[in-house]
Amino acid sequence: MSPPLPGASRSAIDRTAVAPFQIATRSRERIHVLQLTFGMGIGGMERVIMDLCRYVDPERFRFSICCLNVRGPLADQREAEGVPVYFCRNQSRLAKYLRGVELAGLMSKLKVQVLHTHHLPAFIDGTIGGRLTGVPVTLNTDHSKLYPISKPWALLERAASMMADEVVAVSKHTRNDLIHQQKISPNRISVIYNGINIRLTADTPVTELRRELAIPIGDKIIGTVSRLEDQKGLDLLLNAAPHVLRTRPNTWFVIVGGGSKEQQLKDLAASLGIAHRTRFTGWRRDAVDLVQTFDCCALSSTFEGMPMSLLEAMALAKPIVATAVGGVPEFVRDGENGILVDSRDPSLFADAVLRVISQDDEARRMGENGRRRYQKRFTAEAMARDYAALYEKHLERKGIPIR
Repeated sequence: MSPPLPGASRSAIDRTAVAPFQIATRSRERIHVLQLTFGMGIGGMERVIMDLCRYVDPERFRFSICCLNVRGPLADQREAEGVPVYFCRNQSRLAKYLRGVELAGLMSKLKVQVLHTHHLPAFIDGTIGGRLTGVPVTLNTDHSKLYPISKPWALLERAASMMADEVVAVSKHTRNDLIHQQKISPNRISVIYNGINIRLTADTPVTELRRELAIPIGDKIIGTVSRLEDQKGLDLLLNAAPHVLRTRPNTWFVIVGGGSKEQQLKDLAASLGIAHRTRFTGWRRDAVDLVQTFDCCALSSTFEGMPMSLLEAMALAKPIVATAVGGVPEFVRDGENGILVDSRDPSLFADAVLRVISQDDEARRMGENGRRRYQKRFTAEAMARDYAALYEKHLERKGIPIR
């Protein structure tokens, strides 16, 4: 482990870095943005943070990341790209209660000018730390959550929102939840859609990827990239599979990802008699490569903000079948670049899948529409520009010059 920050105890915030963190003279002139989050695991929120660090104008801004609870596998990747990652090493109950004070020490030493938090615990702890330190600008991005939340958390979020400069929602649906569920003032909430850039990990032909999955050329693949957790509602996809297979027996279901429900979902596939037509790949660093093999990208979630896996599908011109939850209808337009399902009835989900895989011309049209829609609105650069403009607006309001 690297030595702790000067003046900090060994049990306080620490950083494991690829190389020692050195701030050049030029770096000190740029606005320092600290991204504060639960951890840098594998998920949509973490990808947003990664891409903000990559694509927000490096001539004017520099970034650090602080993980409150876990470092996560993406932390090393970020540091390899030159962004320092700090981690709150002390996870005792007392340390968590005092996390805001601990963060204040970090932000003071790093001379943070913009604190950008992600999700509720980081928002609350970060707002406390920012207030104690006098960080000029505090923003939070809400990536959506399942309501209702407990009353204490709701009250804390409302209090934090009154101290923050702005709250960002990843969809209009998420914004409406914050207004109606959390009673946060509409004037304090803006919407910035997530964006991504596709990075294929290798030039592996689709035929080779299919061979690896042991799926014959010509058979249809219904695929999803997802955390295997309750939120993702993958029982709906698996329960729809027998209905699909009765009509199109040459269909396969590929589930890319891992999580606490993996064995439960495998057991469900076995009980439905579809295990021989289902592939569970586990976590894959080349997950986006596998999306190239899909004939249809499925999302069966119970709630969502703005799922990145569907943006990947759009970027790769894949037609989509998705539950009409959260912000999904704001970028998947029914009949245009996919099909939305308003029910958790497996037969209805299966009918939507069959409509896509049974009409190649229709599937191709939806895929191309999705690609054009992605290119117009949902790239990582578009998202980064929107966040940079938000940072600048509040910095200028506080009288802080930007290069």
